[in-house]
Amino acid sequence: MISKFYEIAKYKNKINYYLLYGENDGQKLDTIDTNFNNFTKENTYKYSEKEVLVDTKIFFENLYSKSFFEKEKLIIISRASDKIFKVINEIIEREIDKIKIIINSGILDKKSKLRNLFEKDK
Repeated sequence: MISKFYEIAKYKNKINYYLLYGENDGQKLDTIDTNFNNFTKENTYKYSEKEVLVDTKIFFENLYSKSFFEKEKLIIISRASDKIFKVINEIIEREIDKIKIIINSGILDKKSKLRNLFEKDK
């Protein structure tokens, strides 16, 4: 589903996976800060695409691990491209509860697998 940055608030409680792409990094970071400010540093995890692809096993272990003190986790994957498509698709298929995942990417062309996954599927 395609939506504008100012529409995220109305989908925030319904959707757990977000793809933010484009040139304007400031607006993407502002959107994350504005809409996901209820997450603290302790339950926010930041990865780059390279870190996820190099140690996929460790990434999934961190994804599935739960703490008694965490109600929800926020995972931000930056500098994403189509290389991470398999990993993201696997996460979406498993329907992990209580985790919000934000994929922050640069410019994605219309034929991008990652962009099509988020635009076509609800």
